Order: sequence, then C-alpha cells, then structure tokens
Amino acid sequence: MKKIKIKGVDAFTSIPFCGNPVGVVMDADDLTDEEMQLIAREMNYSETAFIMKSEVADFKVRFFSPKREVDLCGHATIAAFFVLAKEERILNEVTSQETKAGILPVHIRNKIIMMTQAKPVFKKVDVDKGVIASALGIPMMDINSNLPIEAVSTGLFSLLVPIRKIETVQEMNPDFAKVEEICKKLDVGSIFIFTFETLDPECMVHARCFAPLYGINEDPVTGTASGALGAYLVKHKSSPTSLILEQGYEVGRPRKVFIEIDTKNGKIEEVMVGGRAIEVFSGEMFYDKKGNKW
Repeated sequence: MKKIKIKGVDAFTSIPFCGNPVGVVMDADDLTDEEMQLIAREMNYSETAFIMKSEVADFKVRFFSPKREVDLCGHATIAAFFVLAKEERILNEVTSQETKAGILPVHIRNKIIMMTQAKPVFKKVDVDKGVIASALGIPMMDINSNLPIEAVSTGLFSLLVPIRKIETVQEMNPDFAKVEEICKKLDVGSIFIFTFETLDPECMVHARCFAPLYGINEDPVTGTASGALGAYLVKHKSSPTSLILEQGYEVGRPRKVFIEIDTKNGKIEEVMVGGRAIEVFSGEMFYDKKGNKW
C-alpha cells in the first residue's frame, strides 16, 4: 500500500476558495508517470504539481493536467513554492526549478511568489477571425481588430485574442468542442481572451482562459498565459512593463496576477508572473498496487 501526501493550495490569492486551486505532491521522486497522471486525474484541478530532487536546480517540478503533462504551469509553480517556503525548505529569496520549459528562477518577496518564465516566443497563426468568433460564441465584430490574434509562449503556447468590451467577455459562452479543435490545429494549449476594460481600476486587463485540450474548460487564473500576454502587450502596445491582470470573475474565483517584463534595448529579456497562495487542505491518497486502485 503506497501513501501519497498531497496538499490543496489556492494560488494567486490569500483568501480560501478564490484564485486557482492546485494539487501539490511533495517528494514525488518515486512516482511513475502513470501514477502522477492518475493523481492529477483524481484531483481534477487544472494542474497538479509534483516536486522532486534535481541535479541542475534547487527543485524539479512536473505539472500534470487531468489529461496530460504540460511543460510549465504558472499557478502550480506559485502553489508549489508557497508550500516549499511554508515547510521551510527554501532558505533564500531566490531559488530555482527544473521544468520541461527550462531551468527557471523563482523569487519569494514578502510571501509573494514571483516565477521567471521562459523568454517569449511569438508565433503567427493562420486562422480566420470568423472561426475564432464562432468558437467563442460572439459576433466577429466584437474582436478588437487593432491588435493581432497571435500565439505566444513563455513556457506554454496560448492563443491571445483581444476583445473590445468587457460585457462580451463576461457573457461569452464558448463552444468548447470548437475551442479544442482550434487549439489542436494551431498547437496551442488554450485560448486566452482579454479586454482593456476592467472591474478593478488597479488592473490593466481583464481575461478568461479556455483550455478544454487539457481537460479544463475554463481555467480560473492562468500564470503562463498571463506572462505571454504581458510580453504581447509590451510588443504590440508598448504597455507598462509592470501591470496587474484580473481573472476568474466569471467562475466565482476572482483574483489578480502581477506581471513584470524586463526589457533591454527594446527587447524582452525576462518575464515574471506572481501572486500569493494559501493552503486549504492536507491529506493522503492510498494506492494498492495489487488492485491497481487508489
């Protein structure tokens, strides 16, 4: 009988049952890929983080959605390093994680976890606006034509779609089968829609993330896509290099994401995304190998 200790953490928030829920498994070195996938499916969060030893960084972290492993996950990184800091496994302000998106620094500042993401990669996409609008369930004219629809990655590709009005974002009812088809065709993990109209005047953008490809129709708060959007805005809109994004309102888990973009000679050198986290439960899973059941 194998016992797996697991924690439930809400990321990008200091209030329980807000932000984005994450499963965090410590000391996961002895788990197989199959076992990690089963745990992630059982938790049914958008991602579960598995923390391991690393020979090239302070920690190795793997991220699994209910359907598959992903290279990098922002909110799961926030949750994982919150737990590591809480258990006093991190003694310095700056630490590092080995991920499938590379070795990335993580900063801990007054209980705010800021993760460094991979340098942004911009990918032009050949997609009809009408197809996007149909998948999102909105008129094509509601897409903001002043900015491009573009795939951007700071560790995981998202398709960024600008929307004119916040009312359109709030009332949007996507066809998730169509969203998944688009994601497969364009090789992106999600469609990340955003508008410059916000509910909180402190925030610059209001966003929603649709990721049925990973088994989650709507992700409450999305770190990797937020970082990609920050880089996109610096590139196309010359936006401030420090901004706040709001997300999760439409699913009853409102929260803020802090985004910092470091530029040099007009080029983006570093993307950082962060927020707070809070532990909401701690427990064990049991695995009977003979019966092949948890």
